[in-house]
Amino acid sequence: MRNAEDVAPLQGSPKERPFQRAGGGSLERSLQWTLGLLVVSLFVAVTGTAVWISREAAQQFVASRLSHDADAIVAGLAPESRQITRPLPPVFSQPFSGHYFVVRFRDGQLLRSRSLWDESLAVHAAPPGETEMDRQRGPQGQRLLVWEAGYEKGGQPFTVAVAEDLNPILRALRRLLWTGLLLSLLAGVLLLLVQRWLLRRGFRRIDTVRADIQRLAAGEIPRLTEEVPAEVKPLVRELNQLIDGWQQHIERSRNTLGNLAHALKAPIGLILQESANGAGTIAKHAQRMRELIDRELRRGRLAGRGAPARRFRPKDDCEDLAATLKKLYADKPLEIILDIQSAQSLSLDQEDMLELLGNLLDNAAKWAARRVHLRLRDQTGLRIRIEDDGPGVDPELVDTLLTRGSRLDESRPGHGLGLAIVGDIVRDYGGTLTFGPSTDLGGLMVTVALPFGTASGTA
Repeated sequence: MRNAEDVAPLQGSPKERPFQRAGGGSLERSLQWTLGLLVVSLFVAVTGTAVWISREAAQQFVASRLSHDADAIVAGLAPESRQITRPLPPVFSQPFSGHYFVVRFRDGQLLRSRSLWDESLAVHAAPPGETEMDRQRGPQGQRLLVWEAGYEKGGQPFTVAVAEDLNPILRALRRLLWTGLLLSLLAGVLLLLVQRWLLRRGFRRIDTVRADIQRLAAGEIPRLTEEVPAEVKPLVRELNQLIDGWQQHIERSRNTLGNLAHALKAPIGLILQESANGAGTIAKHAQRMRELIDRELRRGRLAGRGAPARRFRPKDDCEDLAATLKKLYADKPLEIILDIQSAQSLSLDQEDMLELLGNLLDNAAKWAARRVHLRLRDQTGLRIRIEDDGPGVDPELVDTLLTRGSRLDESRPGHGLGLAIVGDIVRDYGGTLTFGPSTDLGGLMVTVALPFGTASGTA
């Protein structure tokens, strides 16, 4: 019967997607500069918009007042005498007060306010009912908003132009602009200070990770706690997976040493028993010991979870294994049938897969009469099924098959390590390993299922 190992179905959880690493530099300083520029730009834009709106509103207010002043002038105007018969506001009498009016008649005669003194305004003849508004330079560099409208009274058409100095309003708007900019600057500085306080308060929550790393280095805890802010949880999970990988590597190395010591007991005993029979027999067993040592050392170098390695090429690698096994078992008419339906390359460690398939195929070839069938698929993970036409395993001995180191037939060569190695690999990849009878060939059927993205790579 076959070598028996303690290889029970194994389950594993899929690996998280790698968290993209950010660039160097201070995160706090970067956030402060970015937020500072955004805040200042926002306040400047808001202030400028407010000033523009205020300016337009002030201009409309002045235009409305000028319209009312023009109505008052028209109401007090006597077209026949071309005089103002009703009193007007005093500002129209004060020289260069910034409030002016001009009445232009059809024949070109002008009636001006006393506030213009000896200055005048450019007044265009406007048909009755039409209005126009523009800006002009007034006395002493004043910036005038001029409102013109055409009227007809007593059968005489005329144009009234009323003006007001905008400099006081513009100065007030400039004061508003500078005040707004100063407030924006102060608000930006205040927000940066508040942001700095909030960032440092938030970063203090990450100190838990640093403290856990220190405790981990001191051997006080086995892994990092994942009760951390959501922004750093992917990083903590990646670190925990790295820690788990190293722990599994250490455990695997210890198992390797135990397996090696157990496997060397029998050859050493035979060497001692056969030492008197001649050097040829001793050399044979010594060679076997070296092969066992080489195999276990190679097993200890397996990549394991998360380590970079060469990718597994199912078709090429399986064909190489089949060719090697045919040479090893050249004493029997061995036929190895390969049914590979997979991508050319998979994100699985090549050494791991060669070790797994090599041990399973070697075990099947050793017990097969003449046929071994390998079926491999890569749909939603790697699925492997290996069958042979050997004697199979008695259902009553399945429990014995799952006992580490057991051999159901001591007459066959072997040291009880092959399936143990397979079980270690399947366990590391979070997969399952099951045994059962082969309905097609009549011997033993071994089924392996490995999810992608749990060990050497992600699919």
